[in-house]
Amino acid sequence: MPPSSPWYWKLVVGYVRRELPGWGRVYDWAGGSDQPRWLGASSASVRGKLHGYTMRLDLANWSERLTWCLGRYHDLPLQTALMQFLASGDAFVDIGANLGMLSLLAHHRVGPTGRVLACEPNPRMQARIREAIAANSLANLEVVGAAIGAEAGTAELHEFSGHAGWGSLSAAGPAGAMETAKWTVPVVVGDELVAKVPHQHPLVFKIDVEGFEVPVLRGLRRTLSTRWPLVFVEVADAHQRRAGYSAAELRHELEQHGYQGHALSMVRHGLLGRTLRTQPLAQCTLPEIDAVFVPPQGVMADRWRAFGNR
Repeated sequence: MPPSSPWYWKLVVGYVRRELPGWGRVYDWAGGSDQPRWLGASSASVRGKLHGYTMRLDLANWSERLTWCLGRYHDLPLQTALMQFLASGDAFVDIGANLGMLSLLAHHRVGPTGRVLACEPNPRMQARIREAIAANSLANLEVVGAAIGAEAGTAELHEFSGHAGWGSLSAAGPAGAMETAKWTVPVVVGDELVAKVPHQHPLVFKIDVEGFEVPVLRGLRRTLSTRWPLVFVEVADAHQRRAGYSAAELRHELEQHGYQGHALSMVRHGLLGRTLRTQPLAQCTLPEIDAVFVPPQGVMADRWRAFGNR
């Protein structure tokens, strides 16, 4: 709770956590988005309603606070898609894992016979993921303390405005954001990392690295063309431009292997019903898009066809 929370805040949290109609407006009205009000707030734990694992969250951080109120990570289309396409025994590679919110959900989906690699170069976030692993006794979730790129070596990781979600290998941060921390971090090539995952595990990737998706994909060319993973990636041209790339280059890195991109969104029906919606990426004009790229063949292509034929 904030240092001086109003008497009705517990009611607000109950409403938001149930995701009743207009929960976002209720959250804003009650001051959930009022950052100054939450300065000095402590951490709190919540059991994730999509995976059942305990998450300790910093209420002074806007995104962690929203996760605590919702009982889940805020990006619902991406999480719904992961629940749809991940299956027992799969391998999930979370590139840009941050706190590990999606790694936890993936661990729940792939089960004890699957495998999760949480790739995160920020040492503070690595510690948070390891804390969650220990708190929930997770045996097959591994932290990879490195950035993923096209060439092995080192790079400078920059954090802006004290928010780990804005960590980037680019020194150019979001508009108006100031650099608040910097680390020299190892860089590993994705193909070399994934080569350690046995071929019996169908592969799913999530890539969100604030503009450096293109070099990540260049380091995964062998994997993309031989193991045919499903790839979830944020397509945001502004992020790509800050890092010296473009959304067109990002798409090309996947489309040259025969992958087809689709935008993800949710459609609400009734009071509480929501359904995952996909549409060809070319038909979506939003500046930032959660997208899935589907391979032309393999297990994941079969799952995509089954999803489309429901």
